[in-house]
Amino acid sequence: MKYTELHRKFVKAGWRYDHAEGSHYFYIKNGELSEPVPYHGAHEIPTGLANKLIKRYGL
Repeated sequence: MKYTELHRKFVKAGWRYDHAEGSHYFYIKNGELSEPVPYHGAHEIPTGLANKLIKRYGL
């Protein structure tokens, strides 16, 4: 999975992009701020990290 695909999953699940610090995005939903999510565009996201984020945020 590419980082852009993960970003689309966050948006589809109702998370809204809040801000970025360096190459990490932060999303917000119902007043809850997500942990930093790395963003590197078209690069592949490591499988373990993708699975962790998908599970934790219900994507």
